[in-house]
Amino acid sequence: MKKSMALFLFPLLFLSCASLTSLLGTKPEVTLKRFDIDSISLKDVTFLFEIALNNPYPVGFRLQDVGFNVKVEGNQLLKTRTPKGMTVKAGGNEVATVKVTIAYTDIVRIIKDYAEREDLNCAIDIDIVIPLPEAVQKLKKNITFNYTVQKKIPALKPSFGISNFQVKAPTIDEIKRSLVDTGKKNLNATTVFNLFEGLISGKKTDPVDVLDLTSLDVPIGVSFDVEVKNNTKARLRFQDLSYDFAVNDAKILTGTTGRTVNEGNRSVIRIANTFSSKALGKSVVNFLTNRTGSYQFRGSSSVKLPDEITTSPLRLAFDEKGQFKIQ
Repeated sequence: MKKSMALFLFPLLFLSCASLTSLLGTKPEVTLKRFDIDSISLKDVTFLFEIALNNPYPVGFRLQDVGFNVKVEGNQLLKTRTPKGMTVKAGGNEVATVKVTIAYTDIVRIIKDYAEREDLNCAIDIDIVIPLPEAVQKLKKNITFNYTVQKKIPALKPSFGISNFQVKAPTIDEIKRSLVDTGKKNLNATTVFNLFEGLISGKKTDPVDVLDLTSLDVPIGVSFDVEVKNNTKARLRFQDLSYDFAVNDAKILTGTTGRTVNEGNRSVIRIANTFSSKALGKSVVNFLTNRTGSYQFRGSSSVKLPDEITTSPLRLAFDEKGQFKIQ
C-alpha cells in the first residue's frame, strides 16, 4: 500500500516542480492601485499606498517587503522599508495597504525657504520585493518591481492654542430639576447654587460639599476658542471639528462643532458645551480652584486644501497638550 501511494505521489511531485520551473518566466503581477494623501495632522502627513498583487504560481508566497525613498523638492528626506507583509495564496489576488508618515519638522530642516512656500513637490521611489517559490530559488530568489510617484503636499508649520476659556455655573432651575431627578430634595437649591458659584469662581471648597455636587447631574457650561495658525503661506480652511477635551487628565467634554472662522493663515474654532457635575473629581476641582491647569485636546477636522493637492477635504487629526487658564 505504501509503495503504491509513493508511486502515485511521485508524478505529482515531479509535475509540480516542472510546473514551477516552467513558470519561471511568468512574473507575479504587481500594480500600484492607489496613491494618495491619507491624512494630515499638525505634526505630519501620511501617504496611503494600495498595492495589488496577483500570484500565478501553484503555491503561495509572502510579500517580502516594500522600500520607500522619499525626496522633497529634490532633497533626500527618508528611506524606509516595511516589514514582511501579507501572504498571497496560490493563484490568488490580494491588495496590500501601506502607510508612510513624514514629519513636518524633518521637511523644515531641508527646505530653506519653507516659511515662504504654499506647497512642496514630494517624489517617492518604491521597490516591491516578491520572493519566488523555493523550487526555483536556485535560479532566481526574488523579483523586484519599481515605481516612482509624485504628489504635492501642503507646507504646514502650525501653532495651536486655547484661549478665552470660560466656565458657567448652572442656573437655579437646572439645580432644582436635578434635585428632583436624583431624589436629593433635602438639599436647598440656593445653597447648592452658591456652592457652584464659589467653586467656579475659584473659592476653596470643602471636599464634603464637592461630594454633594457630584451626587447631582447638573450641566456646567464651558466655552473656549481653539486657534490654529499656519506659519507658512499655505492656507488651512476648517469645515468642522469633532473633539475630546480633558482637564488635568480628566476627560470632561466630547462634541462636534461647525463654528469656525477662517481669516488668512489663522483659523478660530469656537466651542461651547457642557459637562456634568458628576465629573467634578479632584483634578477638575483643582483646576477650578487654581484657575489654571493642563489640557489635552484630541479630535479631527475636515480641511480644504488647494485643488492641486487634493480636490476632496482631508481629515486633519489633533492630539495637542498644553497649559491654560480660566479667564
